[in-house]
Amino acid sequence: MTPPTEDKDIQTQFLFAKSAGKQVTDAIPLENFSLDIIKPEFPQVLGEDDFFEKGMAHVADAGQFGAIVLQIDALGDLLNPNETLIVLMHQANQLCKEVNGLWGVTDNFRVGIFLPEADEAACLAVADRLKKAFSKESGKTVTAGVAVYPTITYDKSWILENAKKAVRHAEFFGPDSCVAFDAVSLNISGDQYYQEGNIDGAIREFKLALMIDPKNVNVHNSLGVCYGVKENFDDALASFKTAIQLDPHELMPIYNAGFIYTLRKKYLIALEYFHKAEKIDAEVYELAFQTGRAYLDTNAPHSAIKYLETATRLNPKSGAAFRLLGDCYHLLDRLTDAINAYKNALKINSENTDVLSALGFIYEIQRQNADIALMFCQRATQIEPDDGLFRHRLARIYYNRGRMSEALDEFQKAHDLGYDSSYYIEQTVKLLRECQ
Repeated sequence: MTPPTEDKDIQTQFLFAKSAGKQVTDAIPLENFSLDIIKPEFPQVLGEDDFFEKGMAHVADAGQFGAIVLQIDALGDLLNPNETLIVLMHQANQLCKEVNGLWGVTDNFRVGIFLPEADEAACLAVADRLKKAFSKESGKTVTAGVAVYPTITYDKSWILENAKKAVRHAEFFGPDSCVAFDAVSLNISGDQYYQEGNIDGAIREFKLALMIDPKNVNVHNSLGVCYGVKENFDDALASFKTAIQLDPHELMPIYNAGFIYTLRKKYLIALEYFHKAEKIDAEVYELAFQTGRAYLDTNAPHSAIKYLETATRLNPKSGAAFRLLGDCYHLLDRLTDAINAYKNALKINSENTDVLSALGFIYEIQRQNADIALMFCQRATQIEPDDGLFRHRLARIYYNRGRMSEALDEFQKAHDLGYDSSYYIEQTVKLLRECQ
């Protein structure tokens, strides 16, 4: 039995706590803003590259220092975004004179500040002060992120980047928020890398997050998922089991550990984990689907049906769930139910070869829809010519209709592809000799 088409992407089968934050501001078009616009107000304004270079020099002798990044909320929606930016810059300029800070322009029309000899509390206080002053003058709000050096293993050059990650973290709390860089900031950053398909980047962020917060269950789970996607199953299981130890009632790592065992074809162990997860929440599509699939892989279709029926209810657009449900009914000789399940699968994906071949063969068994039976089985072999089961089923249809030369050819191809068609090859050869 081949895996359902939609399951071939292993990344989609894990339970991963996706970030659901909404970005506060969209970048306004570059042509609407440039440093030239503000140079009449600030002739010495620092652009992104110069700001970073001079900021590093400004804090070079400091044993500790901080950085703040501020972005105006919903900047792209404002009637006069340039004027609003200049208001924020005036506020930053005035404040930096008072606290020995250095300000400049970072990416995406944001303002950055370097603060020598400042700890996290001092940076948060400066950010809060600037936010309030800006809001009072402009009537608008700002979202801010703060980062400090030293933080775990980061060298000084990472501080501005970490402040930007803190801004992304702050966006989760809505406009007018301010957050200090922490493990959650890294978790959100890792999630972003993960969604973009940069699994190595995600692993790096999650490992750093655990240096800050080694008991963060969600980060352990996310790291395990990354290892699982890279098929490093030992490290994946270690991460999931650590998460389970930290919180035995968290469903995601329990399910994910079970899924790792299915990938290792240790289905009985997988089912133990799935049933533990089921006690926490049975209404999870992935859990119902993988439990049913594990039972099917252990030749227990009676047990699989309940879970696959639940999976199709929870996700009516899952062609894979309908396909496996059809397989269960087929194995139990409930052919009418199998046909209905397969038809639902074809509505979702008309080119699902497993369904085309199985449904065509059932039609042949029932001696109905003869043309469709042949067409479906032919189409399956056209799409996947190297599947021995598909070849064997098509050969059986030719055999039943007396098309012995075509049947023998397909039986032989099926046999060469690893499907045992030896009995039918012998019978077909015998019939062909009798006809000569």
